[in-house]
Formats: sequence, C-alpha cells, structure tokens
Amino acid sequence: MQALSFGLYVHVPFCPNACDYCHFFHDKPSVPKVQAFLKRITEEREQWRSVWEARPFETMYWGGGSPSCLAPETLRTLGALCPVSAHLKEWTVEVSPTSLTPEKLQIFKELGVNRLSLGVQSFQAETLRRLGRKQAVSHVYKAYEAIRAAGFQNVNLDLIFPPDFVSLNAWQNDLETALQLQPEHLSTYCLTYEKATGPFTPQAHQAVDEDREADFYQFTWEFLEHHGYRHYEVSNFARPGFECRHHVNTWRMQEWLGWGPSAASQFQRKRFQNPCDWTSPIGSWVHEETFTEKDLCNDCLIFGLRMREGVDLTALQQRFPTVDLSVYQPLWQRFANAGWIVWENNCVRCTPQGMLLADSLALELL
Repeated sequence: MQALSFGLYVHVPFCPNACDYCHFFHDKPSVPKVQAFLKRITEEREQWRSVWEARPFETMYWGGGSPSCLAPETLRTLGALCPVSAHLKEWTVEVSPTSLTPEKLQIFKELGVNRLSLGVQSFQAETLRRLGRKQAVSHVYKAYEAIRAAGFQNVNLDLIFPPDFVSLNAWQNDLETALQLQPEHLSTYCLTYEKATGPFTPQAHQAVDEDREADFYQFTWEFLEHHGYRHYEVSNFARPGFECRHHVNTWRMQEWLGWGPSAASQFQRKRFQNPCDWTSPIGSWVHEETFTEKDLCNDCLIFGLRMREGVDLTALQQRFPTVDLSVYQPLWQRFANAGWIVWENNCVRCTPQGMLLADSLALELL
C-alpha cells in the first residue's frame, strides 16, 4: 500500500448571516458556543495526538460557516490548537468579505496560513440579493485588496451560477470581473437545491433545463481555460501549480481527519462524521462506515473521473492489488464508444461531454 497524504479539516460552524442556499451545519457565534467549540477542538487534538505526532499533517483547511467571523483572539487560539510542522504544504482558510479585517489577515500570516478562499459568489447586487448574501459588491473589492496588501499570493474566489434566474451574459460578466482581480484559483459551482434551506428547498425549485445548465458549464470551462486557468476538476480551475492540494487529496481518496461539529474524516479505511451539535462526547460519530479495498477503489474511480487528468489504472491497481480492475473494462468500452471517456495507455479520463455526465457515470460505476 502506497503512503497516503494526510490532511486536517476544521469545520468552523459560525456565521452571523447564513445564506439562503447553505445546507452546512452552522450557528450564530456567541461566547458560550465559541467556548464549546474551542473545547471540542482541544479534546479532538488530544484524542488524535498519537496519530498527528507520528504522521504530521500535509494540508490543513478551515471551512465553515465563516472562520473569518471569529474574533482575533479566538483565531489565535484556534490556530495554536492546530498542529503545524515543516511537513505542512498548504493551509487554507475560508473568509467572508464582510468579516475580514487587516488585523485578522495579519493573524493568519503569523499562524502560517498560505491560502485564502474568498466567498464572492457574484459581483452583481441583484444576484447576491436573490442568493441571500448579506454583502455588497464593494465588500468583495475591499476584502480582496486587503488580502493582497497583506501579502497573500494564493487566493481562490468562490462563484455560484444559478441558471434558473441568471442569464449566461450576466454569468460571463461575473467571470470577466473575477479575472480582472487575477486570482490564482477559481471555484465555480452551480446552485443546488438542498433540504431545509429556505427558498432553495427542492420543493421551491422549478426544474432547470438540463441543456441550459450544461451551457453554463461548457461556457465556463472554455472561457476560463482560454484565459489561462487549468480546468482540473468539474468545478475548479487554477493557474499552473495552484491547484488546491487539500481538495485534490480528498478526491484521490487519501486520508484526513475532520475536527469540529459535523466534520467528516476518512482514516484507516473508515469514514465517520461528528454529530451536528455542541454536546455529543468525543468519538460519538455518526454515519460510521468501514470500507473494503474495492469500496475505496470504486470511490477513486468515481472522483477521479471528475478530475481532468482522469485515473491511471496501473497506479490504481498497485494501490489496490486485490481488486480485479478487469471487471470495469466493459464499462470503459461502452463509455468510450459513447464519447464520454478517452481510454488509452491504461488511463481513463472524461471528455467534456463525459464531465457533464459525471454524476450519471458514477451511478454506473456503483
């Protein structure tokens, strides 16, 4: 078995103004809840001490919620709780345009954070309003200017396209505006309708024309690649060398620990998630599953086909020697005949048409 990359994901579930489309566990920050959160992170740090001391984290990611809404002293405390070593290659923090300050940026710098992900979603006031974003476009420009002034040289912008109420021309304007800022990375997500998210519940959703949705995807892929961003995953683009290491390791089915309420982990062929509350004891996981080599191999194929480089079947066989990869050959042949994948040199990767059907191909693999 090859050595696997090891990461830490910290879920910071605080957000003063949750967006209407957000389905992640979140809560408004208060002194008691922030203290409970820090206590939990402290306990999880100790629970896993023997692991991270023997095997240092290579990536770290603070997601949310909105980690930047925490007070400066809380950010310092949380940073001190996260084990940092010379092995750490990437430390990402998600930040909000409305809560980022020069003081917090300086704290991130002092802690060793080297990548920031700014939640832009749109540069158009009407789109932000309909998404339930409590920010003005001016907040985005001010935050981005402060990020660059603080010396950060690896910045992602998160954008959302909602095909049911935004035109393709408006989306193009968002992309063109983002490019003017010259970020190293762009994540572009199609608005999805999840449970318990106010106006964006599935019941409130009128089905989007799938051809229209495909038009948005294809336009985005072609437009950003034309402007020098490598399309390395269905929704992610980067200038060469700026792909998000933490996400890539996740899509490649490596190993990571998740700390904080609702955070998920994958470790030693187990996948488990913390409860979505403040009071459950440490180790009382939900959705705990144990995987066979075949299960993980299948996941490597499913997520690998979402990546532009595809899957090297020779390397996959070396990682999972007990799995009979020949059983997939009829699928590869059918997918290739349909124009959904390219299958050559014992590597499979999706064509643009296949990437549009990535979820359907995953069901076939399952």
